Amino acid sequence: MLTKKLLLTVSLFFLLTWNVFAIKWQTPGTGVNYTLDDLVTNSSGSVTFLNSEYFINDTIEIKKFDTLTLTNNDIVRFAPNTYLWINGGTILVNPSTNILLTAQDNNAGFLGVRLDSSDNAYFKNMTFEYAVSFRLVDCSPTFENCTFQYNNVGTSTSFGNGAIALFRSNPFFNNCQFLNNRRAAIQGGANINNAPKIYNSIFSGNDTYNQNVPQINLGATSTAGEDTVKIINNQILNAGGIQGGGIGFLPVGNVYAVITGNTIRNNRYGITFNGANNINAMVSYNVIDSNNIQNNPALGGSGISFTGGSAGSIGQNTIVTGNIIRANLWGITIQQRSRPHIGNINNADTSDNGKNHFINNTNTTTPGIDLYNNSPDDVDAQNNYWNTDELSAVEGKIFHNPDNGSLGVVNYQPFLTSINMPVTLKNFNATLKGNEVLLTWQTTTEENTAHFNIQKSLNGTEFYTIGTLKAKGNSNQLVNYSYTDKINTESNKHFYKLAIVDKDGTTTYSNIRLINISKKVAINFYPNPAKDYVVVESKNARNIQVLDLRGRVLINMPVQNDHNILHIQSLTSGNYILKVTNSKGEETSEKLVVK
Repeated sequence: MLTKKLLLTVSLFFLLTWNVFAIKWQTPGTGVNYTLDDLVTNSSGSVTFLNSEYFINDTIEIKKFDTLTLTNNDIVRFAPNTYLWINGGTILVNPSTNILLTAQDNNAGFLGVRLDSSDNAYFKNMTFEYAVSFRLVDCSPTFENCTFQYNNVGTSTSFGNGAIALFRSNPFFNNCQFLNNRRAAIQGGANINNAPKIYNSIFSGNDTYNQNVPQINLGATSTAGEDTVKIINNQILNAGGIQGGGIGFLPVGNVYAVITGNTIRNNRYGITFNGANNINAMVSYNVIDSNNIQNNPALGGSGISFTGGSAGSIGQNTIVTGNIIRANLWGITIQQRSRPHIGNINNADTSDNGKNHFINNTNTTTPGIDLYNNSPDDVDAQNNYWNTDELSAVEGKIFHNPDNGSLGVVNYQPFLTSINMPVTLKNFNATLKGNEVLLTWQTTTEENTAHFNIQKSLNGTEFYTIGTLKAKGNSNQLVNYSYTDKINTESNKHFYKLAIVDKDGTTTYSNIRLINISKKVAINFYPNPAKDYVVVESKNARNIQVLDLRGRVLINMPVQNDHNILHIQSLTSGNYILKVTNSKGEETSEKLVVK
């Protein structure tokens, strides 16, 4: 009988306590915009400049209404036990190539960066290393093309546990790298709602301390589905220690999660969910491969592991579909009363149609087991491929009631006897040309491919289809495709992806491509999120608009002042675009969140 312990770190249970660290210099909170040179001039030695590098010698606080802008390719070195605190203020990091935030002494490190209530914070082309943590409190910043490496210096976790430490925060990551951090790359408390959005990023070598943590380590996400964790099109590879896993959820609270299009390889386990009907997740079209580095089936090694539940709370609301689950110690393991949905062709939910590929999962204790139902509940796993077309061989790959009468039955018939390999997408690119975005892509193989849906988003999370192109269908040669999207300047950011639809309805997705349009008008607005009004400050402003995420104008207000109050009581809760145009016709846009 399988006795398998999911030794997720107890840090998932931690109740975050934010110690108060000494502040040495702080801004006045009067709406001042600072650069590093301004800090050198005004901080009385807390920030200095020597040999083309900046030195943070004491902790710096950027207070509410003030802004720190970092746009140069600088090196910034922090002294031990110091940190940068954005306390309700704003930080904008956008150098042309890269800015390095690092320690004055790599062995001693520094505390890091703390962001409090700063939803407008934006980080691009930043490398953050040799710190304890980058700590987010009550905020939803954006990170693009950033690298977090060699963090979690020291043994204390008072400042933060993971390289990114979350506390009631919903950050957005795109095209970032998390490399060789000593503990988890992204960490959230078990009982604290956090809903990060993680796209097109690389996680590799995290957990070099070889603690019992996954590279992405999360607890609760939201109370009633008002926000959702999204882990999409990432690579989660090569845990830094043999105890390091891929993705883990162990909540005291509810989980709402979408995990799709990822490659999860060479960890102790791939994905684990611990809970019952408090878990609401879609796990789709991932490659979950060779998660076996500890090589001890008693301690883990599942491609996907489900645990938790009781007689009064049977069954997770988790759907597993379209995944390639290959070369793990176990394919999927089910314990206690967790009962996930792995394929039911008879129910009304067409997303629960199986289509998983189980290939060569094995271990020395129970060789060749792709699905181990170590629970008393029956489980549906129809319409999946088991690397064979013979019924008896499929039965041999599943451990359930016929093997142990105390276990539930796995309903695996009908099963797929062959698979169509997905389209091979060689590349997918987006190029800005004037007021148009040219999307181009190439395929090297296609088999039963029906069409491509070209999808767009203005916030990176909510996509809608803007066009459809018929696919070649079946091909072993290079095929070129292109699509042109005519854009307005309602948003600075335009996200694109391809939905690749097969003739049987199976859909896979490309990586996301981002077009970033340079801003032309400096604006400051607050509060954000807002409820009844927004104060908009911009020199020579002549027009303020609020648009929905499809670019439709909902509010249009001509103005003559640099300081304006925009009433938004007519808007429902959600995300919008705030657009400001000045007297020269120049314009810029920012994300506005309405509570």
